[in-house]
Amino acid sequence: MATRNRTPTPSLLAGNIISFFEFSYVSITNVMSGSTISVSLQDLLNSGALATSTFQLKNEESTTFNIAASNSSQMQMLNAAKISLLLARAFAKHRVGAHSSIDASSLQLGDFSIHLGYSLPPSPDGVSAPTENLNEPLISSDDSDASLQFISEFFDLDKPLPQFTGQQQQQSLQNTTTAFNGQMQINTTTGTRKPAPTLTFRDVLSAEGFDRVWTLISIDCNPSTNRYVSTTTPPEHTLGDLIHCIFSGSNLRLSSTIIQRPSDNIDSISEGRAAKMNSNTRGTTFSTLVGVGILPTSICRLLSDFFQCEPSVGNEDRLHTCQISIQDAIEDLEHMCAYPQIYLYDPGMDFYSKNLLFGQRLYGRKAELTQLLGITTRLEGGLISSGAECVLVSGGAGSGKSHFVNNVSTFLSNIGWIVSTASCGRDMGHRSSETVLSLLDTLIVNIVAAYNSEGKSAIDALLGVLDSTTLLSLSAYLPSLRIVSGNTDRSTPPNNRPEVSQLQLTFLLPRLLIAILSLNRKVVLFLDNFEHVDSSALALLSELLTSVGRLPSGRSNFLFIGCYRDGISEQHPLTVHLADFRRHQDISLTEMSLNRLSIDDVTDIIMTELRLPRRLVLELANIVHKKTSGHALFVVQLLNSLVRDSALAYSPMKRRFDWDSAKVRSLKTADSVASLIVSNLNSLTPGELPSLRALSCFGIQVKLVVLALLKDVCPFGGVEPYLKSLIEGGVVEMKDSLVVFTHDLIQQGVYNNIPTEERRRLHLNIGVCLGMKVSLDQHSMVGQLQEMDFSSLSVEASRNVESQEINAIIGIAANQVNRVDPSSMERSQRIRFAGWNMVAASQFAKRFNFGASAHYCKKGIDLLYDSLWCNETFDLSRALHEGAASALLFLGDISDAQKYANVVIDNLPFADSLAAQYMVLRSWERMGKYEEQVDRGSAILRGLNFDIPLEPSPSFIMDAMAHTSNIASKYSIEQIAKLRSGKVDTRKKNILLSLNSIITGALRSSSPFLPLITCAVANYSLQNGVYEESALSFACLGYFKIALAGDYKEARYWANATSLILNKSVTSIAGSRARIFLYGFVECWYVSLRETGSHLLGINRSAVAMGDVESAVHSMLFSLRCSFYGSENLSLLLQSHCELMRTMKRYKELAKLALIDVVMIETLIGTKSNAFDIFEGTIPTENFILADAKAKQNIVSIELIHTRRFFTAFWFGDYQKANESYKAASSVPSSKMPKLWTIYRECYKAIITFHMYAEGEGEEWLQEGMKLLSKFQFWKTISKDVIESKFLLLQAEYHAVSCEISKARASFEASIKSARDHGYTNEQGLAFERYGTFLEALVETTEASVCYKSAHVCYLQWGALALAEHVWKKYKLSTCNEGVHPLLISAAVAKHARS
Repeated sequence: MATRNRTPTPSLLAGNIISFFEFSYVSITNVMSGSTISVSLQDLLNSGALATSTFQLKNEESTTFNIAASNSSQMQMLNAAKISLLLARAFAKHRVGAHSSIDASSLQLGDFSIHLGYSLPPSPDGVSAPTENLNEPLISSDDSDASLQFISEFFDLDKPLPQFTGQQQQQSLQNTTTAFNGQMQINTTTGTRKPAPTLTFRDVLSAEGFDRVWTLISIDCNPSTNRYVSTTTPPEHTLGDLIHCIFSGSNLRLSSTIIQRPSDNIDSISEGRAAKMNSNTRGTTFSTLVGVGILPTSICRLLSDFFQCEPSVGNEDRLHTCQISIQDAIEDLEHMCAYPQIYLYDPGMDFYSKNLLFGQRLYGRKAELTQLLGITTRLEGGLISSGAECVLVSGGAGSGKSHFVNNVSTFLSNIGWIVSTASCGRDMGHRSSETVLSLLDTLIVNIVAAYNSEGKSAIDALLGVLDSTTLLSLSAYLPSLRIVSGNTDRSTPPNNRPEVSQLQLTFLLPRLLIAILSLNRKVVLFLDNFEHVDSSALALLSELLTSVGRLPSGRSNFLFIGCYRDGISEQHPLTVHLADFRRHQDISLTEMSLNRLSIDDVTDIIMTELRLPRRLVLELANIVHKKTSGHALFVVQLLNSLVRDSALAYSPMKRRFDWDSAKVRSLKTADSVASLIVSNLNSLTPGELPSLRALSCFGIQVKLVVLALLKDVCPFGGVEPYLKSLIEGGVVEMKDSLVVFTHDLIQQGVYNNIPTEERRRLHLNIGVCLGMKVSLDQHSMVGQLQEMDFSSLSVEASRNVESQEINAIIGIAANQVNRVDPSSMERSQRIRFAGWNMVAASQFAKRFNFGASAHYCKKGIDLLYDSLWCNETFDLSRALHEGAASALLFLGDISDAQKYANVVIDNLPFADSLAAQYMVLRSWERMGKYEEQVDRGSAILRGLNFDIPLEPSPSFIMDAMAHTSNIASKYSIEQIAKLRSGKVDTRKKNILLSLNSIITGALRSSSPFLPLITCAVANYSLQNGVYEESALSFACLGYFKIALAGDYKEARYWANATSLILNKSVTSIAGSRARIFLYGFVECWYVSLRETGSHLLGINRSAVAMGDVESAVHSMLFSLRCSFYGSENLSLLLQSHCELMRTMKRYKELAKLALIDVVMIETLIGTKSNAFDIFEGTIPTENFILADAKAKQNIVSIELIHTRRFFTAFWFGDYQKANESYKAASSVPSSKMPKLWTIYRECYKAIITFHMYAEGEGEEWLQEGMKLLSKFQFWKTISKDVIESKFLLLQAEYHAVSCEISKARASFEASIKSARDHGYTNEQGLAFERYGTFLEALVETTEASVCYKSAHVCYLQWGALALAEHVWKKYKLSTCNEGVHPLLISAAVAKHARS
């Protein structure tokens, strides 16, 4: 006989998984407070306890078998099986019979004593009887069976799942290897057992408080006499007799009845049963036992096999040879005890009357199951990895990947996890973003359902962790959020422009998922057919995983599972993203590869479905495994074909399914699963085959409502009448309202087997039928759906087809006609179907599925290959190209977006091409090519008759600004804000959008055209209506009044006008850009750094809420700069920058600006962060950023890098290097335009000039310093908060070099006090350091040391550890015993008061 050698897997046993994935161990029942007792096996059976108590083997969880035994009859059978198993193990261990002194033929029930553990309530004195060690496995380590345990306890039970306590969860790994189980002790003078407690068995059974649960510890054999050992009675007969007695409750010996031997001590009832058995002398032992009707069929089969034996050849006095061994019996009984629903209890009649169907359960995959559930167990136990848990399951086609994960997901759902699943179909990659979105949409639906079932409000929970603006923005992508956000209307949110939608998704969806995970629910996202997901959807998934991986609270509640097919190419998008997943620190990746099924797995499949012991199915399993090589789908299809061909059928005589192994072996079967699937089509009826072919034209699945519309297309009355038989045949299945092929290989096999012409006709007929049902030909060219009555489309009389289903039908109709070769269509057909694709593209764009929208636009263009831009198709061609450009811009496919937009520009008059022009401008901006953006924009402005000279002179720019001021002077600020009349003009909005984009590019490139473009936009707005797109130009005008004219008063006027326009507008992307510029470049001159930073943080929050990543990042970046100059702690700022870096990973042009700030902070702190590492080598160093900026003529970045180097050189006292960096920064054209860092650069430069003059470098240094001092004296009148301490410090430096000692002292101390009062610790430290240098020059060394030490303390408070250390070493403060300056002490007091 074949034996199994399987390794137990105890690592899974924790949490709620204990009961379902025991594999080979089960948790310990705590009877340590109880005692043990011995009872005769005969007395035990006579007591009736088997029908009224629960008997459990050592370490067995009683709850598990309370589920299995649903009534007293089943309980009695299960208890009998356990006792029989204990007895059989004892026989095997001590080789009862030929090699034992015990006469097997004489053993009776009364010869056995069974030792039981029990638990009673504690006695009054608190003393309890001792107990033996019960830590013994139920099933030995060599006989574990994961797949059967899974099936038995998960699929075959109808009762609710048990709840486990934490104490039970912690006991599963505490098993020992003490071998008490199956013990048979011989009663000799030296081998007696320790006396049991004084209580008798009946005393315990009737004791008050006894919970009627016994633990089977061991069994002893105490024969009353030593008899002659029989040489002809095999021990199997004796064991069979005893098992029969245990199950039947009588002393009837089968060996004496069936083999015609006299029996002793048989009672009258047993005698009657024996007579009944003997009456049917022609029947088999099995049929005789079944006919009595006392024993379960499985026991009848085991006993009959025991007694089907023959005497040894040549000597009838020898022991008989039986068909099965005691070890076989042990294996049978183990399965009966562990999985009674399958192997012990008799199945109902429907088991035999219904068609046998393989492939419905999960088999094998023990190692993978162990690994996957080990991850969920860790998460439930709070043991989280360093990144988001991501499990990717790969395997060949038909290896059972989806089946494996679906079953585990269902199990997790049943124990409380929130599960969301989705699948991306073949040839549907263009809709894979929609598939990813559906994962989250379904997750929200399931979260709401879970909360509702508990009487809680999911809406309140989500609103508690996510603001309503974010929910409203996301509701455009996730329909389920409309209920949560309270927005039932399907109108488009304000931030719906295609060019930012991709950023919205990658920014907002992680926030949503993290918010959901914060509700402390365990979440599983399962995406099937991962290989069909496109790059944009993969990028979105990567962003979701990394966002979760950065937060421990998110990681502890999250698991992502993806399945993909082996064999993807090196160029496949998934290959690239897999490499990213493997090396990303925020993703904890587990990869599993499903191999072919082993012979044991195939055996388990057949055992479980046929409910037969292993010994009976092993030969069939070997045949099937050899024919299929263990290919999972092939195994299932072959077994089902055997059933269909009646090679595997139910035998009433044998009371089981039966087969002829020789015939099965000789059957000619297909050489592959595909061939087998095709050959199986021959058995379909004339109605089923066309229906199945029609189904295959839709791909892997189709909605039932769609099939209801095809009655006129498919023969024999449509598809629906044949669904039932196709489902019963295992070809398709129902999942909610979907008809789904049970495997995509089946769908492929059916589809590929359709003759070419019939396939073309099917697609065309289905497409036309569906298109007619939703009146696609009546829709306008741009895809605007008309209001129609669709009540006639109802599948059920009371249910109308909803608008969402209509949209799906539109897409399906377009898909069907797109599957037909265009060359086989007439020209009129192609034009018609191109219009259908435009309708589909428009509908998907409205739902923000731009991948699908681009796909349908391209398909429509392909259909018009010989008819583009003719009179008949002109409007359609324009709509298709503009739609493709817009969608591709959203997807980040910039080059293709430009290509389609330029086609529109080439074929339309300039005035009609503004939308396409805007797309080209945005594409240059997205690529970071701002010079090209400005050049193209200037050409557009000239085309719109704006006066933009090729080389504007300074006087021309000043005249343009004066002209704009004259126009604006006719209006008050309130009137300017109201200059919008009536309905929004689309053409004007397109012009303003283009102008707004041009300004953005000009700003980032510091273009000389920027003032002129700003004036042009402002003039156009004042004459044609002021929109939120106008606000940026007004803010820019205010800035240029400062930068070019030095007119701070009029600058404030334009700033106030901008604020009023924005306050009267809804939150939008254009508005966010204007606000960032307003506060970051204009208002910062009038208010404190803290107020500026606060405004920018507010912009960041609103931009984040609506998914405007670019504005969110820019506002946060400017806010952090305000915090830097405002003396916020540098360590915290560095941490904030690193967090910002992770958000900016996909937006490298913005990231480069932030990394420059990071380098400055790292230099001051003296430590390196991982900010550059986040970009994985694509942005390695600051030198790389500088070289890249020079190559792209990005002068703002060039200026910022040299300014950063100037700052650090100045702080560390290297004035020569600082001067070099200052010259490099000043040589960049953008340096002439004042910015926040300009204030600090000019202040530090002034200090250097006075220092150089004091060192005797010449009068020119003094003159330059005095000019800078005058500039700060004027700026102080604009903003005391920002400028005062700097002005006083420069004034002190001037007095110092002018030898005005008392004035210098007063100014230094006034500067220190001003910096202290405004909370600028960094400036206070600098003032102390400069004051110390002044005092040291006066040889007041003690006072100088006090100032240096005070500077050291200030730098430490700022977090500039490297700078503080530099001061400590430079001024030798280790030898200074003086304290700090009194102004620093008062600063601490003032800080305490502010706190």
